[in-house]
Amino acid sequence: MTSHTTSHATPRLSVRLAAVSTLGPDDVSRWRDLAEHAAEPNVFYGPDFLVPTAAHFDRDRTLRLVIVESDGTWLALMPYELVAANRRWPHRHASNDGPILNQFTSLGVPLLRQDDPRRAARGLVRAFRRFSRELGGSIEMAFVSGDGPGGAALQQAFADDGSTLHVWGGDARAAVRFAEVEDPGALGYLPRSRAKAVRRRARRLTEAIGVPAELDSLTLDVVDDPAEFLRFELETWKADPARDGVGFSRLREGPEWFTDVFQAHAAAGRATLLALRPAGETLYMAAFLRSGRTLFAWYDEYAEAWAQHAPGVLGRLLTVKQLAAEGGADLLDSCMHPSLYPDQNELYPSRLRTVSFTAALGRWPGQLLLREIVALGHGRRALTGRVREARADRRARAERPGGRGVRQGAVSGS
Repeated sequence: MTSHTTSHATPRLSVRLAAVSTLGPDDVSRWRDLAEHAAEPNVFYGPDFLVPTAAHFDRDRTLRLVIVESDGTWLALMPYELVAANRRWPHRHASNDGPILNQFTSLGVPLLRQDDPRRAARGLVRAFRRFSRELGGSIEMAFVSGDGPGGAALQQAFADDGSTLHVWGGDARAAVRFAEVEDPGALGYLPRSRAKAVRRRARRLTEAIGVPAELDSLTLDVVDDPAEFLRFELETWKADPARDGVGFSRLREGPEWFTDVFQAHAAAGRATLLALRPAGETLYMAAFLRSGRTLFAWYDEYAEAWAQHAPGVLGRLLTVKQLAAEGGADLLDSCMHPSLYPDQNELYPSRLRTVSFTAALGRWPGQLLLREIVALGHGRRALTGRVREARADRRARAERPGGRGVRQGAVSGS
């Protein structure tokens, strides 16, 4: 474990690096307190998520934390792994998008204490600089919120520090800001044609099961046992190796991990399993985790046997309706990549903007190196565009009457 105490902050801030699997009960307790009082909730960076993740999948202790604390109180935290050189940084470096974090987390905003997120963010950026060598000279940060208080404080701290950032990604993924939706059950936020099609599917599905019903009358059951979710998974494509299924049953220690994470959150009333079960036939299940007043759509799955009736679409719409009715949350993050699931984005009325970037940590030559990488990237894209335009122009000239292509065709046909 590496640590360092700054001498110019009041009160003093101390910063350190630590492997998740090495933290004792006192540190985990401080970590949990930070997660519960974060300026912007991120369930994936709390101890009830990352401690079991490290226990099941991090035998080499590669999952580590940058920690900022003051007088025994944790102010900021960022998990990372060291990843190989890539086109964004030519050396091994820190990333919140390494093998473990990429597979199991969906939001990259750090935990910053809500009392003073700007101070916490400044402390985190200073910690990055302090451990520049250990972090490989840069840190890659994927899926940081672009419009939330935590993401805003972090980006402002980098700007105040004069850090060079290479922004290489950005998305607007599906979400629900419950205050913006008057009546989710009315599906008023859906295009009229989509809403009509969904209601028709609901009728046909329930007719096929033998209990005809309208979408408005369908409800979701609350499920207490995570083993039911795991059993249902075996009936879905996610358990099928021939289709490269991504289910827990295909992941070593996957079922145990899912159970541990769910139960850790459920013990504090922060986990929910919902199931669509008309006439006792399970068609869809979804698992949600909560942090603060934000709900995170963790995993869901639908019955393969009824796929033609789109039970997944029906289930997702019904979860929006039911979670809105229950109250207690301001935001539902779908945790879906918008480019991978474009048709599913339409099922949610709001958008959550995320941004991905690389930050150079050293004063010099790291800042200069990242600027050169960005410039080379711009140049490469410009050159690619010019080459593409030139090829298109050559094709257009060849296809004109009397052009090279026409002449060659005439000669070969003579």
